[in-house]
Amino acid sequence: MHQIVKSFHDYWTSLKGEGDVPLFLDFNIAEVPTEAVPYLSLIQVEENPRRFKYRLAGTSIAAAYSEDISGKYLDELDMGGNQKRYLEDFNRVVDSRTTNNRQESYTLEDGTRYSFEGWLFPFVGLEGKVSRIVILAVDSYNRPTSAVPCFLSSLSK
Repeated sequence: MHQIVKSFHDYWTSLKGEGDVPLFLDFNIAEVPTEAVPYLSLIQVEENPRRFKYRLAGTSIAAAYSEDISGKYLDELDMGGNQKRYLEDFNRVVDSRTTNNRQESYTLEDGTRYSFEGWLFPFVGLEGKVSRIVILAVDSYNRPTSAVPCFLSSLSK
């Protein structure tokens, strides 16, 4: 497990307390290990039909896609032919209320190579259902992440 992943995993675990999944209201970006912030994306789980919307995408993800993908749905993105597997991963996290991880490499349609260690961390809403997923995708190519403050200010809005 990459050290950045371990630091966020420890944070997520500390929020769980006695429960199996932490409450999203307890998530506080100011308490997240600083080195993890550029690699985080916040996903909103929508139901009927179930879709996964990027509410905020970390600067490392934006660098990999050469654009901010905030506001887009997972099924709208170029995932290098892996969309079906990723949708299965996201659904598994919601249904099982557990983390999911994978190491992956793929090439986007524009030729950009993307290689990462990715984790999905579920969070529940007040009704007890998984309503948010935090993605931590540590980019193996270490693209620039100079817009970290932009992510922090967006999350506080």
